[in-house]
Amino acid sequence: MDKAGFNLEVWVRMYEEQIRHVRHHESLRSASTNIAVVVSAAVLGLFAAGVTSEQQWVLWSFLMLLNIYGLVMSLKHYERSRLHHAVSTKYRDVISEVSKFDDYAINAVRHDAHREHKTWSLPIQRVRAYWMWCGLHVLLVFLGAGLLLAGA
Repeated sequence: MDKAGFNLEVWVRMYEEQIRHVRHHESLRSASTNIAVVVSAAVLGLFAAGVTSEQQWVLWSFLMLLNIYGLVMSLKHYERSRLHHAVSTKYRDVISEVSKFDDYAINAVRHDAHREHKTWSLPIQRVRAYWMWCGLHVLLVFLGAGLLLAGA
């Protein structure tokens, strides 16, 4: 790559902007999941308070629909987060290439750190975080379906 006229600061700012988008979508995913869980807890609280059997199917249906929506919302924010992460990776590749110093490149150091971290070999490292986020919604959908069927 020809470094004449290359403005590293522009590339770093573009990288940072993409990382801000990643964080933003992760925050939105967390907030939307929290809202769904709080509302689900309120629905479960209404059932515990003794809602009549005629009204129970409405609550359980609402619980299921809310968490199906929460699951879709979580997956969408994950997809957007991954998009911005992919773009940031491309910017980081350029920054790494241009910023080499002796045998050190940003991506090489990062790769070494990841490899070292993987030597811990904990089983939880194989579990993707988005499966846990999605699993919470799926669990609440099944809870609603089970309670709906039990009340029918």
